[in-house]
Amino acid sequence: MRAGRWTRVERPWTAVALPLALVVAILAADVAEGPKTAFVGVLVVAPMLSAVFGTPVTVALVGVLTLTAAGLFGLQADDGQVGAQLTRLAIIAVFTVVAVLVAAARVRGEVALARADRIVNAVTEAIIRPLPARVGGVPVASRYLGADAEAHVGGDFYEVLDTPHGVRVVVGDVRGKGLSAVRMANYVLGAFRDAARREHRLEDVAAALDGMVATEGEDEDFVTALLLEVRDGRVRGVSCGHPQPQCVQDGVFVEADVPVDLPLGLGAGGVAPGALPPGTGAMLLHSDGLTEARSPSGVFLDVPGALAPLAGTHGEQLLAGVVAAVRTHVGGRLRDDVALLWLDVAALPEAPGLAVRPAVRDLLVRQAGGPATLRASTTEDA
Repeated sequence: MRAGRWTRVERPWTAVALPLALVVAILAADVAEGPKTAFVGVLVVAPMLSAVFGTPVTVALVGVLTLTAAGLFGLQADDGQVGAQLTRLAIIAVFTVVAVLVAAARVRGEVALARADRIVNAVTEAIIRPLPARVGGVPVASRYLGADAEAHVGGDFYEVLDTPHGVRVVVGDVRGKGLSAVRMANYVLGAFRDAARREHRLEDVAAALDGMVATEGEDEDFVTALLLEVRDGRVRGVSCGHPQPQCVQDGVFVEADVPVDLPLGLGAGGVAPGALPPGTGAMLLHSDGLTEARSPSGVFLDVPGALAPLAGTHGEQLLAGVVAAVRTHVGGRLRDDVALLWLDVAALPEAPGLAVRPAVRDLLVRQAGGPATLRASTTEDA
């Protein structure tokens, strides 16, 4: 519903038909009980019931119809109690006015909630850009599963970049919630987009992000993050206090074991990344909203069990299966955002050979003292 469009009936059955059916039932009961019983006064519940579902105009319509039905019924009954009948009609009129005001307040709340929802979605999309189907030749799929509207917005994020140093990936989660977490997530993504293209080593990327969080954050602020690099047919990574990636090996999901560093803002950048084992196929990276998803009774999601039947799926199909498993486990109500990122590294090309332009090669030959010396030095470097 858009703000100001109070004439639009979004739930016509419950807002109009149900209250009027109640009016008919009450009047029928009054007729069946005879003239000594007056159920007409109970008709005040009709506009109040309509206020739960309808717009102010809808509620006013139900109130007018209820008043008309009550007045016609009073004329037909002709029990001589004119004063009592007028009192009942006045009560129905007063409750109709109250119901219209209640409906107006409810509609304003719904409009404000819808506007806040749109703002949250716009902020999320502005920070976490939509990813293409491939980045640097690596198939990619992503999904951001937001918490319920009444929950605070979180600071989960992800990014995949094609850089001069290979395809670089980050998935992270800012400590805390609210606008401060969103702001920090924006800072981290901006720093990553710069450092991932500038720094040669992945640990230097982590150090750059760590310095930014330490500078921009408060004393107790930190960010967990998983950094990956897909380069020369290999996948390397480091976990800065973040959940390990889930990798498909031999047709089943297995939790990886990349080196663990301190969270960003607490001294990250001192641990060298480790290589994932050969034969790693697809990878699922996620924020801790997945591992910390709880059922209504407080039981954590069994992530390996949830992923086991999905090992043969790919891309959006896999992520849709994960989302369905999470929503089923939590009973439809998420308490934390969940960032999901899928990468297919099963068919990465082997490390390419060194391609050097002829003019550059001639210069290298002269500096190395001849072709034989150049070949020997190149072999030693390899």
